[in-house]
Amino acid sequence: MSSTKDRLVGIEILRFFSAFAVLIWHYQHFFFRPASASIDVVRSSQPLYALLHPFYDYGWLGVNVFWAISGFIFFNRYLTKIGARRVSGGLFFLNRFSRLYPLHIVTLIAVAALQAYYVRENHAFFVYPYNTPYDFFVNVIFASGWLTPYTDSFNGPVWSVSTEIVIYVLFFLLARFFRIGLVWTLLLMGLSAAAGGLLIHQQIKGSEANIVFCAFYFFMGGAVHLVYDRLRHVIESHRRATILLCCAAYLGLIGVCVVFGGTKYLAATVIAPVSIVLLRVIEPWIPERLAAPIVNLGNTTYSSYLIHFPLQLTTVIVLSLFGIASATVAMSPWFLAAYLIVVFTLARLVYRVLEAPAQAFIRRRLAWLGGRAPVNTAR
Repeated sequence: MSSTKDRLVGIEILRFFSAFAVLIWHYQHFFFRPASASIDVVRSSQPLYALLHPFYDYGWLGVNVFWAISGFIFFNRYLTKIGARRVSGGLFFLNRFSRLYPLHIVTLIAVAALQAYYVRENHAFFVYPYNTPYDFFVNVIFASGWLTPYTDSFNGPVWSVSTEIVIYVLFFLLARFFRIGLVWTLLLMGLSAAAGGLLIHQQIKGSEANIVFCAFYFFMGGAVHLVYDRLRHVIESHRRATILLCCAAYLGLIGVCVVFGGTKYLAATVIAPVSIVLLRVIEPWIPERLAAPIVNLGNTTYSSYLIHFPLQLTTVIVLSLFGIASATVAMSPWFLAAYLIVVFTLARLVYRVLEAPAQAFIRRRLAWLGGRAPVNTAR
């Protein structure tokens, strides 16, 4: 057995593939036409579609999986500590702010500047059209996923992180004042599912739907943690049987989708918890020499998620300066490969140069918010 146990190395693999799914889904941005302010591409004509079609067609579900992963991790890392008052509200939200905000504000400003140039040259905003001063303010306070009825503003993908912040607040309050367990978590899942089903039936979209769906997947991830924790001895004593059950669940999902058509939400609702359990079960078999590279991949997920749109916008602008249409070159598998390599390479660099140092700096400077003495940074 390796010493990767309890480091959630397996979950980092799922985080990476969720980020990859979103990147492939958003590849369609390269086919945006400013004249019609729309994306003009036959999805099946995109490069390597035969191989990547699940991501081209349903890659946006990576967001739902991200939410489930967050629920699993937060219940794992924080639930008991918050209930026992070993993690204060100040420390909890300081950790969240320092982790999420620095890169968010940098990419927001970058997109604002790039969009100003793009709209001057093309008389239309690139992909995301809502870029008013009010929208900028909403993004500055990290509320683009729930304070407006639309999410198509500035660095658009950040809406899902913004929505999750609302659930962080709810999670902290429930953990601190109600010490929620499995029953309460399942009840919250059920209420969120019922509300989500009603919204789907009534075709209601917007901030209400965002928050409800985020809550469902977040608490589903939390429930997976609580169930796994209760059955840990049985699961870890029967790893191979658990792996077979997970594979059977995947096959069952495929069968349901083939016979009955299924739904995209059903797919995410099965894939997210089953993948979490499967990767948690095989985690002790991951060699130690692979643990660090996997964690490094996991560390690139947030940065790749936030930088890929400004990178796309920059690429389109640069290509236009040479008279090249992005829709033409984006049909090449080599362009797709180069794009993905650049995104993840740059994401790793951004994490090391910006994210990690900014996070450490903010936590040192604002240590008092977490109930700890400020660190003397003069030394």
